[in-house]
Amino acid sequence: MRRTPTKVLGLALVTAALVLLSACAPTNDPGVASATPTAIASQTPTGASAASSPEECDGVDLIADAKVTGEALSACVIAFSRAAGSGHLHLQSADLTGEADFIFGDAPATSGSITGSDGTHDFVLTPTESWVSFDGTWVRANATSSDYRAVIVSTIGQTYRAFADPTASAALLAAAPGWTVQPDQDAVSLPDGAEVRAWRVRADGPFSASGVEVKDMTVWLGAGHRVVAIQQTGAFGGIETTTMQQFTAWGEPVKIEVPKG
Repeated sequence: MRRTPTKVLGLALVTAALVLLSACAPTNDPGVASATPTAIASQTPTGASAASSPEECDGVDLIADAKVTGEALSACVIAFSRAAGSGHLHLQSADLTGEADFIFGDAPATSGSITGSDGTHDFVLTPTESWVSFDGTWVRANATSSDYRAVIVSTIGQTYRAFADPTASAALLAAAPGWTVQPDQDAVSLPDGAEVRAWRVRADGPFSASGVEVKDMTVWLGAGHRVVAIQQTGAFGGIETTTMQQFTAWGEPVKIEVPKG
């Protein structure tokens, strides 16, 4: 009997969350399956300092009880991410954990792994390609393939590109009824062992945008409006989950291996 990898389907939601900060235009998925990683896509980002704040963040006052509009928070988060150019993500939900390196810019890309009850799946997503590993074999996106795995990978790639569109990223944060900086700062322990002080900026209520129904969302911002973490409870494509994302290594160079036949 064919085993349907439900946790890989969940990866579509995970990648939607992962690219919340990124910027690229949607493109079409290409098509064939199974290969070995050989080519490498790399980028040396601009490397924004963790202490520097983009001018787009002028409308986000990090003081207790400050009110922030969705448009201002969206502009700030996206501007910081673009200025940094790259980073690392650690993701945790009830039944999934994940790690990913990511690149922002004219050709955004991400690679990493997701681990759930059905095992670990590696993934590589670029503006033109989508790959996911199944039992150690890379499968390339193909929406019309008879291989159900290639169809799943195509869905993941389409989700990635839809949410990597800057207008979708901006719409998700901007759609909240408003945001409020919570009292006091939190000491946030990050996966790399660092501990940073960050302000909790919480959505004032539930909202929806770009097909996502968000029940609750909090963004942690540190010195220089550094994006430290994002937690959201929401549903996309009928899948509801609470996801915590923690960001490290902002501005460090990233290399992404792209599977090629």
